[in-house]
Amino acid sequence: MQTRAQAGIHKPKRYPAEYQLYSASLTNLPCEPGSTKEALESEQWKDAMLEELKALERNHTWSLVPYSPTYNIVGNKWVYKVKLNADGSFQRCKARLVAKGYHQTPGIDYTETFSPVVKASTVRIILTIVVSKNWGVRQLDVNNAFLNGTL
Repeated sequence: MQTRAQAGIHKPKRYPAEYQLYSASLTNLPCEPGSTKEALESEQWKDAMLEELKALERNHTWSLVPYSPTYNIVGNKWVYKVKLNADGSFQRCKARLVAKGYHQTPGIDYTETFSPVVKASTVRIILTIVVSKNWGVRQLDVNNAFLNGTL
């Protein structure tokens, strides 16, 4: 039997945050902020946050209701990510506003969940059809995807 190390298979190296900041400064990439306060100091991150808020409003993601002490208020937080092109060059700053769903109780705050996931066998079938028909394959980056949204 051959081990992973003998086969040349190794875990990717995880670098500390200081190294990531150092390497980002060498490549002129914007650094991912650690807090909303840091993000608001940068125009790029402010624009990314506004873009996310506009998309959430445009898709009617939530509706404001009067406060009641019987409601379980779900908090949120901002998640920041620098998106890169395939060649490693800067593409854009992406900010997402995510709900802290771990504060919810199943059966009380919600009754069902849905997570759209494609099966690997489906991807293989699609690629087999593409190859047999001699079609081209392109990647599509969806900026904001919402379940039951209008297309």
